[in-house]
Amino acid sequence: MNVKVRMPNFRKPKNGSSVTRELLMSVIGTTISIVLTFGTAYLIDNHQRKAEGRDIAMMVVHDIDQYAEIFRDEAEEDTKKHDLTMYVLEHIDSIEVIPRDTIDMVIGYISYLEGNEYKYDESVEKTFQSNQDIWRSIDAPPFIDEARAYFHNRRMIFQLLNTSPAFSRPVDRQEIREVYASALRAGRDVDWYGFLRKTLQEEDVLLYIQLHYQRQSVLNTTADDFQDMSNRCKFIMNITDEELQAFLDKRKRAGEKLTDKKLIGKWTTQDDEQQAFEFHKDHTFKQFVDKLYPSMDYYGRLKFTYIYTGRWEIKGDSLYRRYNAGCDYKMDSSGITYSPEKRKAVEALLKQYEEGIAAAVKQSKNKAVEAKVQAVAIDKSGDKLELTYPEDVFDGKRSYLIREKEK
Repeated sequence: MNVKVRMPNFRKPKNGSSVTRELLMSVIGTTISIVLTFGTAYLIDNHQRKAEGRDIAMMVVHDIDQYAEIFRDEAEEDTKKHDLTMYVLEHIDSIEVIPRDTIDMVIGYISYLEGNEYKYDESVEKTFQSNQDIWRSIDAPPFIDEARAYFHNRRMIFQLLNTSPAFSRPVDRQEIREVYASALRAGRDVDWYGFLRKTLQEEDVLLYIQLHYQRQSVLNTTADDFQDMSNRCKFIMNITDEELQAFLDKRKRAGEKLTDKKLIGKWTTQDDEQQAFEFHKDHTFKQFVDKLYPSMDYYGRLKFTYIYTGRWEIKGDSLYRRYNAGCDYKMDSSGITYSPEKRKAVEALLKQYEEGIAAAVKQSKNKAVEAKVQAVAIDKSGDKLELTYPEDVFDGKRSYLIREKEK
């Protein structure tokens, strides 16, 4: 018996319309895929550019606000020191009874103690002016015009500050150095009272004091103009104070979130102040602060280490340190040397230092407990901390701690 097996037809030919339809669907699918891919990429890129442009706009607004505040603060400082100078002039015949800190402020008012040039930070301006892509990302021609006007005006103002007689202090640093050198050669302390009595009678110094009102006009007018520019920029870009503050807070944050476990250990500061911290597992801490005391009677510096204790706690991104009342101290005189004939004088001086500091430490034990709060972050290595004070404390100063490696 013959049995016929019907094999399935795997290669059944398709008619022309089926082939055309599948080809068409394939082309359409590919086209849609390309459009979606590149369309989405464009939208993401465009959104990113606009976000970057807005960030740069807020950087510019913050820069304007900062310099408006700088000029207003400078005007207030100038008025304060001018009033003190007028008081000293009115009591020039009895200048010796005026407090020393007043004398120091007046000397600082008429002389260059740190530098003789007004400078400003150009980093935001350079970022803004770097290329036109930034301007396109901001996409607000009135804002661009306002920002360019601000940077131009600021350059002109600082040029005026560095060339106008009204802002040129009459006593230069070389003259101050000579006063120090003369006293050193004579083996005596500097007579700042006599120096100021003589200097305040010089014509160029009196002229500088009289030009106070011209300085006030320039400083306050500039502060007002910059504040108006800031307000207009915020209006153009619809930037609220809350959005600007959130942007500034975000810029300050760096590193990673600190945990209790990562904080435990010994840390030392990286700045000029010699400090060290020990953070313990039981949430107590010790802080060691080194103070150096020079003297004409010995070489080197006498060191006192003040030891503070308290409790610590991390809340969110902030480190809280609550101090116990008072502190302890250690004196270290190993870093000083002196001649045999100075021995008695130095020993008496060391005793005087220690008695004075002991009395101050004893008195500090009656003071209220102090608390400090700083924003804190740790770097990826886990060996470096960044501590930031609030804006209203030390102007938001940052400090850095390095972890001490176990030996």
